[in-house]
Amino acid sequence: MEYAHSAEVARVVVCRSCMNGKHRRLGELIRNAVRLAIVVMMLGMPRWVDAYSVLSHEANVDALWDSVIKPLLHQKFPGATAADLDHARAFTYGGSVIQDLGYYPFGNQLFSNLVHYVRSGDFVETLFRDARDLDEYAFAIGALAHYAADNLGHPIAVNRSVPIMYPKLRAKYGDEVTYAEGPKEHILVEFSFDVVQVAAGTYAPDAYHRFIGFEVAKPLLERAFRETYGLEVKDLFLDEDLTIGTYRYAVSHAIPQMTQVAWHDKHDEIDRLRPGVQQNQFVFNLSRREYEQEFGTRYMRPGVFARVLAIVYRLVPKVGPFRVLSYKAPTPEIEKMFLESFQQARDRFHQSLDALRAGRLNLTNTDFDTGKPAARGEYPLADETYAELVDKLAKCGFAGVPEPLRANVTRFYANFDPLPNESKKERKRDARVKQELAVLSATSTTSPRR
Repeated sequence: MEYAHSAEVARVVVCRSCMNGKHRRLGELIRNAVRLAIVVMMLGMPRWVDAYSVLSHEANVDALWDSVIKPLLHQKFPGATAADLDHARAFTYGGSVIQDLGYYPFGNQLFSNLVHYVRSGDFVETLFRDARDLDEYAFAIGALAHYAADNLGHPIAVNRSVPIMYPKLRAKYGDEVTYAEGPKEHILVEFSFDVVQVAAGTYAPDAYHRFIGFEVAKPLLERAFRETYGLEVKDLFLDEDLTIGTYRYAVSHAIPQMTQVAWHDKHDEIDRLRPGVQQNQFVFNLSRREYEQEFGTRYMRPGVFARVLAIVYRLVPKVGPFRVLSYKAPTPEIEKMFLESFQQARDRFHQSLDALRAGRLNLTNTDFDTGKPAARGEYPLADETYAELVDKLAKCGFAGVPEPLRANVTRFYANFDPLPNESKKERKRDARVKQELAVLSATSTTSPRR
């Protein structure tokens, strides 16, 4: 009833705004609609800065589970039973999506920015080093899958696809467009990638269910994050369990949306791959009652107003200022690019697992958006995140900053020459950071805060 009432309210809002056809109200209607779309965008769509979203990351785990991951876990923990390994699989899924936790509702963007742009390789290696049991080690393997996928997926797929789908961005930035240069377009391209995977029959309904049931190794996450960044996870998330539950609930809603879009946009391809398949067999559904029976009620739902806005947004035609917010099907060229990148990411993950088994895993501290080693001036979001980390540590007087973190920050800021096209805000930020680093250099090295 609540949703039906919201829909009726939305219809009244739209009809009352449009009736009488008065031109003097048209400008106001458009302005309000633009504001509305922006709000809905912020409320209803997570910041998927990844090359792949949840489905693809967890599918990356599935692709190597039987052939590589499961044998590796059994070798590391020979006493593990089949049930133990099956349970550990949920933690591998959780590790594969943990880097995005902060980008979803009720998260903390700094958390995800740090693991994407600052000591990204060190963080994953620390997870392995600090893992104490089967589930924690499986969780670390999942995080390694995310590292491999992002570092390949963005530079060879998403960054090249965005300018093809959005020629205006190509005219402005060239043949590669990063997330910082086209955030909305990146989100839509990444969503279209998932639609391609769904339409190709990559996933079965039971796989969707497993994906939603991911687990998070919280003690390991807290230890590794503290050791890598000198910060406490609990200081970034008001309620870690609520954040994880809300993340899971968001995933449980995103998957049905992807299957619905795939069914309507690529029905012919689906029918060719699965002749005779019916909509109720293809489109995944999980009611709120079913969700809560299995996964509990500890999550945040959008408020009534947010749901009304989402309904109104769906009623607004995707023209003019709304064009960039609508789903856009990828071209065959882009589909091919994505599928090739997915295979390459899987190969890279396999290579990393081989290195892990041999005891020679050595991950570069890359910026996930470009796949390049993180360096000052290389990528604006990395610059912003390093500065925010230094600000956070400075507020605590740099108490408990571990030596590897101190060394990493010092290397990043080894050259304080002005950056090309640096804005006034960036100059002010760098001046502040320079003062804070002077304090850091004067402090003694200690163990992380506990």
